[in-house]
Amino acid sequence: MANQISRRKFLSFAAMTAGAAALAACAAPAAPGQSSGQTAATGGTPAAAASGLRLGVWASPDEAKFFENWVKDYKAKGHEVNIEYVDWTTYWTKLPTQFSAGTAADVIEMSNYTLQFGPQGVLGDLHPFLDVDADVKTDDYVKVPFEKFDYQGKLISFPMCLTIQFLSYNKDIFDKAKVEYPTADWKWDDMLQAAMKLTKDKDGNAPGDANFDVANVVQWGIEMSLDEESGWSPLVFQNGAEYWKNDYTEPNFTDPAVQEAFQFLTDMINKDKVTPSPAAQAKFSGSAFQAGQAAMARQGTYMLLPYLNNIKSFQWDVVVPPQGKQRGVMADGIGWSMNANTAQKDASWDLIKYFNSEGQKYMGTVKWAVPILKSAYDSFAAPPPDNVGTLSAEFDYGHRWPTYANQQQVDDFITQKTADIFNGTTPVADGLDQIQQFVAPLVKG
Repeated sequence: MANQISRRKFLSFAAMTAGAAALAACAAPAAPGQSSGQTAATGGTPAAAASGLRLGVWASPDEAKFFENWVKDYKAKGHEVNIEYVDWTTYWTKLPTQFSAGTAADVIEMSNYTLQFGPQGVLGDLHPFLDVDADVKTDDYVKVPFEKFDYQGKLISFPMCLTIQFLSYNKDIFDKAKVEYPTADWKWDDMLQAAMKLTKDKDGNAPGDANFDVANVVQWGIEMSLDEESGWSPLVFQNGAEYWKNDYTEPNFTDPAVQEAFQFLTDMINKDKVTPSPAAQAKFSGSAFQAGQAAMARQGTYMLLPYLNNIKSFQWDVVVPPQGKQRGVMADGIGWSMNANTAQKDASWDLIKYFNSEGQKYMGTVKWAVPILKSAYDSFAAPPPDNVGTLSAEFDYGHRWPTYANQQQVDDFITQKTADIFNGTTPVADGLDQIQQFVAPLVKG
């Protein structure tokens, strides 16, 4: 993760690049009556044909090293695990074809697109394993991510980790400006007022000054994530609203409270001029905060590892995100799925179990993600940064990631239209109405 493009950054870009995968995800499941491990009708080899257990993941080169280290102790006990990894886009284009050909890995990393595979029957139900394995108790885990991986009563993915959000701040910038550090008691206006003081153009002008040049900002007051997970959805929740209704079958984007949350973020970009627009963010190879060019950042915990690896020139810390009318964040998770046609079901479950028990501590220690196993949180909570442990308060007010029919097509449109809103080319009310009208018939299935 030497670069800003982390595993969860891939998720924020996924809807732009996964159009082909949305079509490929409709590949047919194995023929009725096909036994576990048999070759699919389209040809190929059984899932267990390769020596040892096959683990399929998406990963950057740095993350490939992480996965190898993650299974090191497991392999030392005599288990053979062969990791197959590709980049994010290739992963979702390739996986449906592998399922059709009977060549998918035994254990498969899964994201918010998991339910796209539910109707195909290609992912095994993990409930029967949980029901008989006395060592794994769901009460020991943060519950929110489990909800999205349930398909018609089947648990088709076991959440491995959790993503929540934080407000990071550059202590050096705050100290130089003699502005007090953010606290857990901050509200939206506290964040905005601090950002107004800390945004500077090349001549030292701040927003509101007559000669302020937004095209030549050298220090942003805050870098706001603009994606759904860590950007606008937490603001919607904090404003006491939901943007879906009726179990994610009805959009609620035209709700005035939803519009108010979007307007606040849009005004931070185009009116208050304290945070870069999507177009301005594109100028950075990484992030403005990571480069020392933003006093604060509202991001997801997936950015902690890149920050820790790459920030060497200034002191920084984190705090829970500011609240609006109430507290609220997205509490998302990716997971492990079992190939329904694997010939090594028990071994596959054993590997999934390892990742979600012993392996949770390693994941937290390196700050790769927030462990979903509550007892492993201390491994993640240990500094640096100093106050990372306080983020666990978000477990109490986290919202699940929404899942619905035609997820990739819907997400693609929402991503495109919200970028238009934040770039100032589409008014908030118009953009949200367009989202409402476009996605309404799609999410009904």
